[in-house]
Amino acid sequence: MYGYFEIQAKIGITKHMGGMEATRKLLEMCGVDKADYVLVVGSGNGVSAIKIYKMTGCKVLGVDNSEDMVLRAREKLEPQNKGVEFQLGNVENLDFPDGIFDVVISESVTGFTDKTRSISEYYRVLKSGGYVGLNEVTWLSDPSPELDRYCRRVMGLVAETKKDWLHLLDKAGFNDMKSSTHALNQWKQVRSDLELQSMDFFRIWARFFILYFKEPEYRRSIHNLAWEALHIPRGFNRYFGYGIYVGQK
Repeated sequence: MYGYFEIQAKIGITKHMGGMEATRKLLEMCGVDKADYVLVVGSGNGVSAIKIYKMTGCKVLGVDNSEDMVLRAREKLEPQNKGVEFQLGNVENLDFPDGIFDVVISESVTGFTDKTRSISEYYRVLKSGGYVGLNEVTWLSDPSPELDRYCRRVMGLVAETKKDWLHLLDKAGFNDMKSSTHALNQWKQVRSDLELQSMDFFRIWARFFILYFKEPEYRRSIHNLAWEALHIPRGFNRYFGYGIYVGQK
């Protein structure tokens, strides 16, 4: 059966908490402008990276560990997106020299990795004075053991509290840290997801239905994920949100 990310990669869908509103906030807090070279880790289907380029005019490089996602992202590149590139890469072991990026952006990615290794890599590839900007799933209060197990089992997600995220940045060497946390608003999140997929909406759903009806393993995986969604532990919205975290090297 396909896992959570494989299901999304097959159809080329990218999601992150807070949608483009959170991305805009990150760009503002990191002071991104057209002179910057920005690394977007876990760039998925490329929508966020392309929108970052369009909003700021900066040079953007997106890396993702899924070949399917890199292909989907490259499909979106057009002459007017000449400042954007995509390549295959592992955020825990970035294939770049030290100190080449002005900003590193991660949205709903680092929480699914070995955080200590990933954040250390973000620090390594940043120039002195550069910024890291994280938008990551955050426990707003200590979750029940049942909810923690659910997130680990269904999504492979090991979430953290605000205090823990800031500690991880501090341990990697970042300073001058700023942060804000936000509760999950499901309807607002749906609208945000639709905005993120606006560049590829019909192709995503076309791929979904083709795979659903033609590939039994994909269909079983969707059914399994839907079943899990019907059994989310009580109090999910009370504990589950996202945080925006910015630090400077």
